[in-house]
Amino acid sequence: MTELKSSSVHRNLDAKLKVGGVEAIDLIVVLLLGAVLNLLLSRVSFGPIFIFGIPGILFITLYFGKRGKPDGYLFEVIKYYLSPGELWAGSGDDICK
Repeated sequence: MTELKSSSVHRNLDAKLKVGGVEAIDLIVVLLLGAVLNLLLSRVSFGPIFIFGIPGILFITLYFGKRGKPDGYLFEVIKYYLSPGELWAGSGDDICK
């Protein structure tokens, strides 16, 4: 029992994994976009411009756009813009009559 009282606890156990300055899930999305574009545009003569350009632009946008923002920021922004015009703190069923 005394071992528990004196055991060391590592910091940042809940921190997100970042690769290249962006969250790992964002990097996976960029790489998947590049793979899909490679499948679709590999035979086109100007395909490499799109295959490398669009994911590169997306990576740079995510890198500079999410700098200093909390984890999960992009998901919350998308959820905010896809929600209806009025936001309520509670559902309509909770209102006392």
